[in-house]
Amino acid sequence: MSADRNDGAAEMIERWNRVFGSLTAEPRRQMVVALMEAPPDRELSLPEAANPPYLLRDPEELYTDLVHSHLPALAEDGFVEWDREPLRVRRGPAFEEVAAVFEALHAHADEIPQHLTESCQRLGEPQRGCES
Repeated sequence: MSADRNDGAAEMIERWNRVFGSLTAEPRRQMVVALMEAPPDRELSLPEAANPPYLLRDPEELYTDLVHSHLPALAEDGFVEWDREPLRVRRGPAFEEVAAVFEALHAHADEIPQHLTESCQRLGEPQRGCES
Protein backbone atom coordinates (compact mmCIF):
# COMPACT_ATOMS: atom_id res chain seq x y z
CA MET A 1 0.00 0.00 0.00
CA SER A 2 1.41 3.40 -0.91
CA ALA A 3 1.90 6.29 1.53
CA ASP A 4 -0.71 8.37 -0.35
CA ARG A 5 -3.25 5.58 -0.03
CA ASN A 6 -2.49 5.20 3.69
CA ASP A 7 -2.87 8.95 4.18
CA GLY A 8 -6.16 8.93 2.29
CA ALA A 9 -7.49 6.00 4.31
CA ALA A 10 -6.46 7.62 7.59
CA GLU A 11 -8.11 10.89 6.56
CA MET A 12 -11.31 9.08 5.57
CA ILE A 13 -11.41 7.19 8.88
CA GLU A 14 -10.86 10.40 10.82
CA ARG A 15 -13.66 12.12 8.87
CA TRP A 16 -16.09 9.30 9.69
CA ASN A 17 -15.04 9.48 13.34
CA ARG A 18 -15.87 13.19 13.32
CA VAL A 19 -19.23 12.62 11.63
CA PHE A 20 -20.31 9.97 14.10
CA GLY A 21 -18.83 11.85 17.05
CA SER A 22 -20.78 14.95 16.13
CA LEU A 23 -24.06 13.01 16.13
CA THR A 24 -23.75 11.55 19.63
CA ALA A 25 -26.39 13.80 21.21
CA GLU A 26 -30.08 14.11 20.37
CA PRO A 27 -30.12 17.93 20.05
CA ARG A 28 -27.38 17.66 17.41
CA ARG A 29 -29.28 14.98 15.50
CA GLN A 30 -32.47 17.04 15.75
CA MET A 31 -30.72 20.12 14.32
CA VAL A 32 -29.31 18.13 11.40
CA VAL A 33 -32.72 16.67 10.56
CA ALA A 34 -34.41 20.07 10.89
CA LEU A 35 -31.81 21.59 8.55
CA MET A 36 -32.31 18.72 6.08
CA GLU A 37 -36.04 19.43 6.03
CA ALA A 38 -35.54 23.18 5.52
CA PRO A 39 -34.48 24.88 2.29
CA PRO A 40 -30.66 24.82 1.96
CA ASP A 41 -30.22 28.55 2.59
CA ARG A 42 -32.59 28.77 5.58
CA GLU A 43 -31.46 29.67 9.08
CA LEU A 44 -33.35 27.99 11.91
CA SER A 45 -34.18 29.48 15.30
CA LEU A 46 -32.73 27.84 18.36
CA PRO A 47 -33.40 26.27 20.75
CA GLU A 48 -36.67 25.39 18.94
CA ALA A 49 -35.00 23.54 16.04
CA ALA A 50 -33.04 21.37 18.48
CA ASN A 51 -35.97 20.55 20.77
CA PRO A 52 -38.04 17.72 19.25
CA PRO A 53 -41.75 17.75 20.16
CA TYR A 54 -41.58 14.12 21.33
CA LEU A 55 -38.85 14.90 23.91
CA LEU A 56 -39.23 18.53 24.96
CA ARG A 57 -36.44 19.88 27.14
CA ASP A 58 -36.37 23.04 29.22
CA PRO A 59 -35.53 25.78 26.65
CA GLU A 60 -33.12 27.62 28.97
CA GLU A 61 -31.18 24.47 29.81
CA LEU A 62 -31.09 23.47 26.14
CA TYR A 63 -29.93 26.97 25.15
CA THR A 64 -26.96 26.65 27.50
CA ASP A 65 -26.11 23.16 26.21
CA LEU A 66 -26.36 24.35 22.60
CA VAL A 67 -24.06 27.33 23.07
CA HIS A 68 -21.44 25.57 25.17
CA SER A 69 -21.45 22.06 23.69
CA HIS A 70 -23.63 21.08 20.75
CA LEU A 71 -23.15 24.00 18.35
CA PRO A 72 -19.37 24.19 18.81
CA ALA A 73 -19.12 20.43 18.24
CA LEU A 74 -21.05 20.62 14.96
CA ALA A 75 -19.36 23.83 13.83
CA GLU A 76 -15.81 22.60 14.50
CA ASP A 77 -15.90 20.34 11.45
CA GLY A 78 -18.01 22.65 9.29
CA PHE A 79 -21.28 20.73 9.63
CA VAL A 80 -23.15 23.87 10.75
CA GLU A 81 -22.60 27.58 11.19
CA TRP A 82 -24.33 29.52 13.93
CA ASP A 83 -24.95 32.92 15.43
CA ARG A 84 -25.43 33.68 19.11
CA GLU A 85 -27.71 36.75 18.92
CA PRO A 86 -30.28 35.75 18.00
CA LEU A 87 -29.39 32.06 18.38
CA ARG A 88 -29.65 30.55 14.91
CA VAL A 89 -28.15 27.65 12.96
CA ARG A 90 -27.63 27.04 9.24
CA ARG A 91 -25.93 24.43 7.07
CA GLY A 92 -22.15 24.57 7.06
CA PRO A 93 -19.81 23.76 4.15
CA ALA A 94 -19.53 20.08 5.24
CA PHE A 95 -23.23 19.63 6.10
CA GLU A 96 -23.70 16.91 3.49
CA GLU A 97 -21.39 14.62 5.46
CA VAL A 98 -23.76 14.45 8.45
CA ALA A 99 -26.88 14.59 6.28
CA ALA A 100 -25.68 11.49 4.39
CA VAL A 101 -25.96 9.43 7.59
CA PHE A 102 -29.65 10.30 7.99
CA GLU A 103 -30.37 9.83 4.30
CA ALA A 104 -28.92 6.31 4.52
CA LEU A 105 -30.87 5.56 7.71
CA HIS A 106 -34.12 6.74 6.16
CA ALA A 107 -33.49 4.75 3.00
CA HIS A 108 -33.10 1.57 5.07
CA ALA A 109 -35.40 2.28 8.03
CA ASP A 110 -37.28 -0.99 7.49
CA GLU A 111 -34.03 -2.92 8.04
CA ILE A 112 -33.22 -1.30 11.40
CA PRO A 113 -34.13 -3.39 14.47
CA GLN A 114 -37.52 -2.31 15.80
CA HIS A 115 -36.25 -1.59 19.31
CA LEU A 116 -34.13 1.19 17.77
CA THR A 117 -37.04 2.74 15.89
CA GLU A 118 -40.24 2.14 17.86
CA SER A 119 -40.13 5.45 19.76
CA CYS A 120 -38.21 7.34 17.09
CA GLN A 121 -40.45 9.58 15.03
CA ARG A 122 -37.74 10.00 12.39
CA LEU A 123 -37.27 6.28 11.74
CA GLY A 124 -40.26 4.50 13.24
CA GLU A 125 -43.06 6.35 11.52
CA PRO A 126 -41.88 5.79 7.94
CA GLN A 127 -41.97 2.06 8.67
CA ARG A 128 -45.61 2.38 9.67
CA GLY A 129 -46.48 4.49 6.67
CA CYS A 130 -46.55 7.82 8.55
CA GLU A 131 -44.81 11.00 7.53
CA SER A 132 -41.69 12.03 9.44
